[in-house]
Amino acid sequence: MSSFSPLPHPIRADLFSQLAVLERAGLPTDHALASLNLPPRYQPQLAAMRKALARGKSIAQAGVQAGLFNPLDAALIAASCHAGSPALLYHRLAEQSALIARLTKQVRAKLAMPALTLLLALLINPLPAFIMGSLSVSSYALGVITPLLLIYLMYRLGRGVLQSFERNTSTTLVKALLQTPLLGAWYLRSKQHDFIASLALLLHAGVSIFSAIPIAQSTLNCAYLQQQSQPLLRQLKRGQTLTAAFSAVPWLADPHLVAMVQTGEASGTLPEMLQRVANQHSADLAHSATQMAAWLPRLIYVLIAGWMAWGILTSGAFMPQVPADL
Repeated sequence: MSSFSPLPHPIRADLFSQLAVLERAGLPTDHALASLNLPPRYQPQLAAMRKALARGKSIAQAGVQAGLFNPLDAALIAASCHAGSPALLYHRLAEQSALIARLTKQVRAKLAMPALTLLLALLINPLPAFIMGSLSVSSYALGVITPLLLIYLMYRLGRGVLQSFERNTSTTLVKALLQTPLLGAWYLRSKQHDFIASLALLLHAGVSIFSAIPIAQSTLNCAYLQQQSQPLLRQLKRGQTLTAAFSAVPWLADPHLVAMVQTGEASGTLPEMLQRVANQHSADLAHSATQMAAWLPRLIYVLIAGWMAWGILTSGAFMPQVPADL
């Protein structure tokens, strides 16, 4: 088990992009690893990977041991090495990580200005009362810090709720959350993408469908969806087609997906058809992220403006004051 933290997506994209170039150049694995250029904080992981290779580990095993690859990466790379060259796989893994990194950066960049505006609002909103002397320095500081702490606690609570949701197998609770407008549909589409993209990569790499299904299921990180997809392998082993197996799983029984799988099975191009569906899902998720990045800051601005206006109007700073001795 690796003691290193998972690589951030920008670093993963850079790592696999370099590996693809070096593999296409025909460099041996040990020379390729010596040529890799990652930020200084990841050099210990590269060194650990080189040591594992020197001890006779395969590149997939060494990468997992050093924390540079996750288990899915290892399965894909091992299969690709067995089938020939993993250059195409490295390229696709780089593309996937680069897409996630780009979308994350886009959303964060759009939220940077609203975050600064919120901070300024917290500093400015209590100023009238502070200037009038009705608010002490400690109360002013507390009024600025408390909302920031509440936002942080809400963020932590949200992450905890999501993790609890993903571990929960309660049909009623999870189905209710998955049917939540917008968020439920987006979450389900993202999990479909993860499963289909992983399955396409595994089949492209030469992994059999019977071995690929369990590995792809492990990428879901949602106990309820994993539980629902358990019949897939059983039906395939009974001689059912993948089309029929998908049709029996509610969250995979999308008519477009089922039609593409059926076409792929009939024409012998199943990996290509699954990759096409995964690409469409990627485009849809990218569009959703772009829309969220465009509208979320506007909503935050409206809420901040309303809160500031309410604070100013209720502070009494612009109301005529009658001296107490009259």
